[in-house]
Amino acid sequence: MKFGTALIVAAFMAASGSITLSQTADQREPGGPEGGRRPPPRIIAALDLNHDGVISADEIAKAPESLKKLDKNGDGQLTPDELRPPRPPGGPRQNEAPKQNGQGPRD
Repeated sequence: MKFGTALIVAAFMAASGSITLSQTADQREPGGPEGGRRPPPRIIAALDLNHDGVISADEIAKAPESLKKLDKNGDGQLTPDELRPPRPPGGPRQNEAPKQNGQGPRD
């Protein structure tokens, strides 16, 4: 069972990481930190313990413990809300209509 889980995690990381890491600086969309680069997805950031952009064999071996840190409610599952990146500061709050033309929500 551990081998199957590790294989699934490795396949996901390879697919996600190769897409993210294969882009050059001019191909990345603006708006992120570090000169316009977007941060990696939360799952990749959690697995890349030394933040070098490569998921090493040691990091793969530690994947279960790293993934458990993303499980905020401790239910043993990673749901989309736990994997979704945090909202940027100053963005609309949950259940709040976005501003239109500098105006607040209409009544």
